[in-house]
Amino acid sequence: MKHKNSFRYVPFLLAICLVGGILIGNFYTLQYSGNRLNIINTGTNKINDLLRIIDDQYVDTVNMPDLIEKAMPRILSELDPHSVYIKAKDAEAAANDLKGSFSGIGVSFTIHEDTIHIISVIKGGPSERTGLLAGDRIVSINDTVYVGDTITSEKCMKRLKGEKGTTVKLGIKRMGEKDLLDYTIVRGDIPLHSVEATYMLTPEIGYVKIKSFSETTYPELLVSLAKLGQENFKGLVIDLRGNIGGIMQTAIQMANILPSNSII
Repeated sequence: MKHKNSFRYVPFLLAICLVGGILIGNFYTLQYSGNRLNIINTGTNKINDLLRIIDDQYVDTVNMPDLIEKAMPRILSELDPHSVYIKAKDAEAAANDLKGSFSGIGVSFTIHEDTIHIISVIKGGPSERTGLLAGDRIVSINDTVYVGDTITSEKCMKRLKGEKGTTVKLGIKRMGEKDLLDYTIVRGDIPLHSVEATYMLTPEIGYVKIKSFSETTYPELLVSLAKLGQENFKGLVIDLRGNIGGIMQTAIQMANILPSNSII
């Protein structure tokens, strides 16, 4: 009889254990979450802490590099209109512009009807020395057909640019030529000029158009001033409309060559 009575308390004991387990679990869960939130509220590096929590606890899989790439522009937009986030690939292109040169084959091109059309060949560059002409169409790169709706200017630039001294083989379709022409071009330094135009606006006023402040802008400006000096200019217009900026020291050098009593 006593043995049967002892079993009557088993469900009651199990219920107490279950309730106790839930309470203990909730306590530690709240304690853990509270500590996590406290890290975000008081930590000196809240963004890293938040990203760590998302990576550890968010219910779905998160592409963290992509999330960070999307967050960076939003953060910098809170500063001022001139603070922007530039991706690594875009920063490399901007750095090439400021250096005043890059290594490539020396052509300007456009993509028309799924084919790369050469617009112009840079004078003195590798392509001109090899024999490429404006109007040529690039149909293969390194023995691989490169036409179709999947090609982009960015992809083409990556294939044509490269370290100085390396080679790239191009298959060229030229108007008036029946067969495909093969050219192997050795990449070289291609100059980028930041002074776009120099001429006399009036018999006394010179004009210089500058698109950026790069490593070569200052000497380019000196050449322009020497050219205008031959025309006996008495005033100067430096056109900075559309100027993308660049190296501050270059801009300071340019300002310093102007007479101290000039109105700028």
